[in-house]
Amino acid sequence: MLLPWFRGSFYFGIAFSLLALGSLVFEIVVNGNWFVESLIGHLGIGLLFLYFSGKPMVDERIRYLKFKGLAIGFVITSISGTILNYLITYPDSHQENGISSYWFALSCLVIAFGSFTILKFRE
Repeated sequence: MLLPWFRGSFYFGIAFSLLALGSLVFEIVVNGNWFVESLIGHLGIGLLFLYFSGKPMVDERIRYLKFKGLAIGFVITSISGTILNYLITYPDSHQENGISSYWFALSCLVIAFGSFTILKFRE
């Protein structure tokens, strides 16, 4: 019953990612603003759809490698994000202008894609 959703999630991921990237380019060209949090979050959602797209994972090896890639991305992003937020907001008692959760999700997924690709070729 869920098989069509898994095939469709690839197209949703492509659509969300392209819409977010196009909107970010538009914001840069027209308004000169490259830092739009909602568009970065939208790109993260698109990458999440792409990361888990495809047929339901019958192959345990692929399922394990996707989990391992996501875990590696989460650990690297958690450690580096915590250090960067500390260094950026240290003198400020209100801790303003820190790294947002959108950047955290986007960097976590980008690292997960890279880790999964490397692990797939290694193992």
